Amino acid sequence: MNYRVRVPLLAIRDEAPNPPTFISIVPGSVITIGDVQDSGLVDVLYDGEIFAAFMRDIEARADVTKSKPPRLSHLLGK
Repeated sequence: MNYRVRVPLLAIRDEAPNPPTFISIVPGSVITIGDVQDSGLVDVLYDGEIFAAFMRDIEARADVTKSKPPRLSHLLGK
């Protein structure tokens, strides 16, 4: 399911052995959510990378949309 972010949304990428990386997903971005993890976090596809965010934050800060995220090849001019 896709969401359009209304206000900044905090997300995290946690890939061992690297330290966790926090990002702010900017308003206007279209994200795609995936599976819910055991921790209650939801996989989020943003800017071609997988992050995690709480579903309650997504519901509070984004709206369901039929828009799709831009294709990476389109962004790269391919």
